[in-house]
Amino acid sequence: MVAVTRSEEGPAGAGVEAAVADDPDRVVLARVAAGDVEAFSAVVERHQDRLLSACQRLLGNREAARDAVQEVFLKAYRSAGSFRPRGKVSTWLYRIAVNHCLNRLRRRRLARFLPLEAPADEGGEGPPADLPAAEGADPLAALEARRRWARVRRAVDALPPGQRAALVLARFEGLAYKEIAEVLGVTVGAVESRLVRAMRRLDAALAEELAGAPPAQAPASPGVAERGGGR
Repeated sequence: MVAVTRSEEGPAGAGVEAAVADDPDRVVLARVAAGDVEAFSAVVERHQDRLLSACQRLLGNREAARDAVQEVFLKAYRSAGSFRPRGKVSTWLYRIAVNHCLNRLRRRRLARFLPLEAPADEGGEGPPADLPAAEGADPLAALEARRRWARVRRAVDALPPGQRAALVLARFEGLAYKEIAEVLGVTVGAVESRLVRAMRRLDAALAEELAGAPPAQAPASPGVAERGGGR
């Protein structure tokens, strides 16, 4: 059971209480462990969007990501009674999510072929949420931006799962190196090493693609589809 902290428990209790004040999810888990089933909905509402984003970028499929997030919350709910406050609850949830996704990728042996899709797009075929809007932009520039993103996405797809996870957590989820280390169960130095190797692989892959990439061309006329666009 997770102990419910009270200020009258002395200096140690006060220390834990201060930590709980910084992370209200700990209070929620304590309530869940004490039998308040409905309290867990607060954790779900607070973290489901970010977990969905991370899972989709790791698994490359929105439906698979939704299933993964459900599994993550189910595991977290079942483990509420054994959770010990050694870090933020959000870090703990990320750890469960990343381990679940990487295990799925390894079992399927398809990690390097799965696309890094945009979480905001239901079908997984549109531009990424973090791609600058092309509204009012030059059509040729917008086309080149999409092609550039497609090259980056293919390069990220080819990364080993560990490097891909570190890159997704750092670049897309905005986690600090220390928190990424806690999520992946490695040292901060290992996180830095994975990111350096990931960026080297990306640079090499992008340079190789750019060497053989045709220049962007504007459509021949409005309403006429571009021919021979390729992928």
